[in-house]
Parts: sequence; C-alpha cells; structure tokens
Amino acid sequence: MEEDGQETLLQRQDVRMGWMQAGITVFTFAAPSAVMAVPFAIGNAGFVGGMLLCLIITGASITGAKMLLHLKLLFPQCQTLGDLGLQVLGKPGQIWGNIIQLGNFCLFMPCALRFCGLALKGVGNGIPGFDECVDYYVFVVAFVCLVTTQVRDFRNAQIFTVLSFCCVIGMIVSMLYASFKYDNEHKIPASWFGNPEPEAGLRLIRFAGGCTIGAWAFIPAFLTVELSTCMGDPADFNKSLVLAGTLNVLTFCAGCLVVARWGYKVGEVIAATPAVEAWAQGVAINTVFNIFQLGGNFVSYMLDSVPLGRFCQRAWAPNFKDTWSAGDVGRYFTYTLPVFLFALSLSVFTPSINTLLDFTTALTTPWVSHVYPSVVYWTLKKRGAGNVPPAALKKSEKWMIAFVFVVGCICVIACAMKAVGFLVFEELRPRFQVGCEGWMIWQSKSR
Repeated sequence: MEEDGQETLLQRQDVRMGWMQAGITVFTFAAPSAVMAVPFAIGNAGFVGGMLLCLIITGASITGAKMLLHLKLLFPQCQTLGDLGLQVLGKPGQIWGNIIQLGNFCLFMPCALRFCGLALKGVGNGIPGFDECVDYYVFVVAFVCLVTTQVRDFRNAQIFTVLSFCCVIGMIVSMLYASFKYDNEHKIPASWFGNPEPEAGLRLIRFAGGCTIGAWAFIPAFLTVELSTCMGDPADFNKSLVLAGTLNVLTFCAGCLVVARWGYKVGEVIAATPAVEAWAQGVAINTVFNIFQLGGNFVSYMLDSVPLGRFCQRAWAPNFKDTWSAGDVGRYFTYTLPVFLFALSLSVFTPSINTLLDFTTALTTPWVSHVYPSVVYWTLKKRGAGNVPPAALKKSEKWMIAFVFVVGCICVIACAMKAVGFLVFEELRPRFQVGCEGWMIWQSKSR
C-alpha cells in the first residue's frame, strides 16, 4: 500500500502545469465571488470610472505579480510569499509575507463557505425545513469543502479549475440573460463617473466600494510563487498573467451591460438586487445561476485551502512523506482539520460575512497584490540579497515600482473607507445576526 502511494506521488510530481492552465487558475481564484459583485463595482464607480479602476488595478496587480515572478526566478527554492520575503527582507519579511497572505486565506475561507451555503439555498426552493437559515446550508456543504482541502497541490486541482472556469462563464451568461429578460422597476441610471447618490458622504463610500471590488476581484500575487513552482517553465507565468488579466477585464465589461439594464443600485451581490423577479426563490434562472455559483465557490474554497493546508503540514510535520497511502491521507486530513474548523466557526458565528470580507480585503489584499511586491523588489535592487548583488534601478523600473506602490496605498485607503463606511451609514449597514430562528444568539435591531 505504501509503495503504491509513493508511486502515485512520483507520478504526480512529474505533472507540470502549462501557462494557460495557470492563467485559468489565477482567474478562477477569485472570479466566482467577483462575478456576483462586479455590477456593484460598475454601478458605484460609473461606467467609465469603473472600467478605469478595473484597468488600473488589474495593470498594477499584473505588474506586482511580475515583480514576484522575477524574484522567484532568482530564488527558485522559494515556495511561498514568505520564503521570498525571507530571502530579501530577512525574518521580518517572512513574517510579514505569511501574515498578509495566509491571513487572507484564513479569513476568506469562511466567506467561501458562506457563499457556498447561500448558493445551495438559492437552488430551487431550498431544502424543506431549513427556511431562511443559511447556517444549515453551510453545515450541508461543509464536508464537501473539507474534502476539497485534500488535493494538496495546485497540479491536482487542474481539472477543478477548468470546472470553475465553466461555472464562471455560466454565471456571467445567466446574469446577462436575467438582465435582458427581467426589468428593474426601480432603475436609477448609472453615471459615467461615480454614482448619482445625492448625499456626498454616501456617494464617496459607494465609490470606494467599487474600488474595493476591483482590488479583490483579481489577485494574482497571492498565487504567483506557488503556481510558478508547479510549471515546467516558471517564466511562462507571464503569459498566464496576461490571460487572467484579460478575462478579468472582460468580466467587468459584462458588469457594464448588467448595470446598463438595471441601473446603479444593484445589490452588492447581484442576486440581492431588490425588485428584480429574476432572483426570486424558485425562478429558473436564479436556480441555474446558483448552481454555477455553488460549483465555482467550491473550487474557490479548494484553491484557498491548498497553500494554507500545505503551510500547516510543513510547520507541524516537515518530514511528512506526502504519499497517497491511507496513513498519509489520514495524517494530512488532521493537518488541515484545524483550519477548516476555524473557517466553519467564523462562517457561522460572524455577524456579517460581508463585513468580514471588507476588513479582510483592507488588511491583506492590496498589501499582497501591490505594496509587498513593490517593497521587496525595490529592496532587492537597492541592497541585493544572497548571491544577487545590488543593481541600479532603471527609470522604467522606478516608474513601475512607484505605480504599483501608489495604487496599493490608494486601494488600502479606499478599502478601509468602504469597510468602515458600510458600518457608519445605516443605509449601507448590513444586517448583523448570529444564529437562526429557534437558536438566535444575537441580532441587530437595525435593518
């Protein structure tokens, strides 16, 4: 049995990921969640404003990932963001990289669990007896999500990322079909720049919300080191970034069409758009959309858990044999179980999953996508690291570093404004609730 497991492992290690597959993986890492929110970004930033934000943030994210790839090629032994930080910035760089990358994974997993539960709830008329309690649906999907953590390596997830990509396309097509078949009786036309909210404070916070969606909809830096490690030629990851970035921009173009039909006040999640019959429970297009959403978010949870599970295994069992024998499968399951239980607990006991996502984005996403890569790249050029000597920065490199760093800082501020603003303004404040009818632990009085 052990020999069979070892043989399977060796076969798996020989499998290398192509640049197109890596590009699809980068895109589908956040796309199943992003598709639902892209119309909200366009509606609140405007048709031109939203697309400009998309192009600027996508360009900065690709450039930041290219910086990390450059470092990965110089230090091929590095397997995580923290490893790169250790090489260039020392132990503080490793700790910083691990906190912002793995912290994001830890805090997004409960969001993915919740999204899966919401998607299952939207299929047909829901499960009899569950009523409106999303927590019950989360419990149903939780075991499947736990199983997905056992893939261990992105190379083993390739078929699932293709499935997720198909689900994302299905979500976009369903959303477009719904927008052209169903009208929004309370439609307020969107602006070219910004949004038509009459109150200046609300207008600004809504615009910041559009920037926030752009910041977490496309995040290649989170996977650059790990995915390039899985490729036969890591330098080909440059092509992957272009492919994924193009797909992200096309997704935002689809969001423009939806907003053109339904106006700027769409839901933060498109299925929450008020007064649109398409998203009523039991409507066929709502069921189709949620089936695709369920499949896509299952894979999002998987992709989030792969590097996090591997980090836990390396920390707790560095001599793990990593075979597919029954014993090693069981051991790896125990390594990933604490993180899963943490995600499940947060998913059930967090009063608002949207608020958790907002603060997770502000505290981690622009830091990984923009700030960290620009700081590490600049430090390498100025001071050198290991066997890499310092080198004079070209003018183009200075502009590149400044562009990525400034975009990152602006995104941090915008994401923080959105997170706080959606708590301050009652009109934007989400409903807070822990528990369900019959076992309600806490519920906010407003909304």
